[in-house]
Amino acid sequence: MTNRELALLILKAIGGEENIIDYTNCVTRLRFNLKNLDVVDKEQIDRTPSVLGSQFKSGQYQVILGGKVSNVAQEFGKLVSLSVTTQKSNQPKEGVMSRLINTLSAILTPALPPVIAGGMLKGFMFMFVNFGWIDGASDTAIFFNMLSDTMFYFFPFLLAVSSAKRFKTNEFMALTMAGVLMYPMALADGQSFIKLFGVLPIAVVDYSSSVLPIILSVLLLKYISDFFNRVIPEMVSMVFSPLFSLIVAAPIAMLVLAPLGYYIGEYVAIGVKALITFSPWLAGLIVGASRPILVLGGMHHAMNPIFQQELASFGASQLSAMVLMSTFAQATAALVAYFRAKDSADKQIALSAVIPGYIGITEPALYGVLSKQKEAMFAACLGGGIGAAVTAMLGGRGYAFVMPGVLSIPSFMGAGFSGVVIGLIVTIVATVILYLAFQLFLKKSTDTETSATSQEITVEKKEAAVTIASPTEGRIRELESLSDDTFGKSVLGKTLAIESSSGKIVAPFDGTVQALFQTKHAIGLASSKGEVELLIHVGLDTVQLQGAPFVSHVRQGQKVQQGELLLTFDQKAIREADYDDVVILAVTNSDKHLSILEVPTNQDISSGQALLKIIH
Repeated sequence: MTNRELALLILKAIGGEENIIDYTNCVTRLRFNLKNLDVVDKEQIDRTPSVLGSQFKSGQYQVILGGKVSNVAQEFGKLVSLSVTTQKSNQPKEGVMSRLINTLSAILTPALPPVIAGGMLKGFMFMFVNFGWIDGASDTAIFFNMLSDTMFYFFPFLLAVSSAKRFKTNEFMALTMAGVLMYPMALADGQSFIKLFGVLPIAVVDYSSSVLPIILSVLLLKYISDFFNRVIPEMVSMVFSPLFSLIVAAPIAMLVLAPLGYYIGEYVAIGVKALITFSPWLAGLIVGASRPILVLGGMHHAMNPIFQQELASFGASQLSAMVLMSTFAQATAALVAYFRAKDSADKQIALSAVIPGYIGITEPALYGVLSKQKEAMFAACLGGGIGAAVTAMLGGRGYAFVMPGVLSIPSFMGAGFSGVVIGLIVTIVATVILYLAFQLFLKKSTDTETSATSQEITVEKKEAAVTIASPTEGRIRELESLSDDTFGKSVLGKTLAIESSSGKIVAPFDGTVQALFQTKHAIGLASSKGEVELLIHVGLDTVQLQGAPFVSHVRQGQKVQQGELLLTFDQKAIREADYDDVVILAVTNSDKHLSILEVPTNQDISSGQALLKIIH
């Protein structure tokens, strides 16, 4: 049965979309809040081979799917118009800057595919015309130039859709607001202002390619629409609410918000330009060196509006050239790590990050290599900073909004291109030298680490066993005492329960973090050679707390050593919320092992003490 067929079967068995209030998924199960629990055909779901079980618990209906839950949830989302819910009542409040960055990221990211495609096409067209491979005045060139310009010129329309989704308002009304911004008005007559009601001046501004005006306008539209939807009777709301919303929102947007957003963007771009003019090397060093940190913190999307504004204001972006240097530095650090590694697994991880890195996707390099090797991180930051300083001093710049990488180099061809080439050479050379120097200085040779790992693997092969140490200190608890049948009956595989006395979870073996759920209450681990797949689940139904009592100290994809801190949790907060804070361990691939030996229940155990011995 495919994931889609399974999702369809579950949808029918729970009474269809009309019976769903909302749904979500955790690391092992789909969770449904339903209007009528009596219509659920539990027997049909339970006898489905791909389903591990189901249960009614805490007013929810839960379908246990194990490791395939994410894929099934994705297919389920395609079958219904509902979106996966995320309860926020127990989440810690975000700071203003964090909310701003997350909002910009959520709005800009969905609009990037056509923008990146247009930037790549614009770069290639520039190269083809510059080298004389095609006639710039030909109909073909005119067509493809038009194609490469469209997404930039009508960028407010793209952002209108993603802004409406972010702010939860009508997308078509948002597109109408974009149309108001883009309407030519009095441009043909050369006027700089038109007067609304003969008094109120509306600036005639070219909002093509702009970012902030449409975002602010859609945000205003959201609040005004919500107001009229509340106060206008439902019988006539469909007619009059959109009418009044536009009549109120459009003038305010055009009088205040759109010009404000436009000039804020202009002055930010001018400020960045002033910094570059004042000290190009300093600006380059700061941007290039901080880029990996911004990506790790998820803050790098905040720079995209500045790129856009630079292009809209000056026709070129020096920031994009600086970011290109950082991209190459991160990919080069991963490449050096590949050549320095002795262990085949380390080589594979590093090599898998190199190609995406040079293309412009640096997350695999950051999370797979740089975040675990200080020498690689230091080299990438400083190497990218030095290269960005050089290209800034030599006038390197980009002429289209692209994903900075080897494929987008044509978009940097033009004035300052020699500065980009020299900057790239300096970046690569500096990163290699710095990596080797830091590795020597830190006395953290990859050869030594991989040699120790190889010895451990050799011992494991001789014993044909993997020992799982206790991830926390406390007392072994009987499974029969658990109120959750999924764990109490070992549905997911061999299961143990521990009453923790420390509120800390450490790695039970050397391995990799395969999964880290967003609410941080559960972690999936794989042993160093992948023999054992282990789920560590803190508490019963603690997914409802939305991560509030949990602090994660690792990232998905990160390699960990036995005893390394993975997670801390506030036991008092969990218990005060009336949830069981028991720590569950489930060997999710138990069926692949010959035998699993365990310690007796009702026994005190310390962190790091042998808990399970898996014979394979």
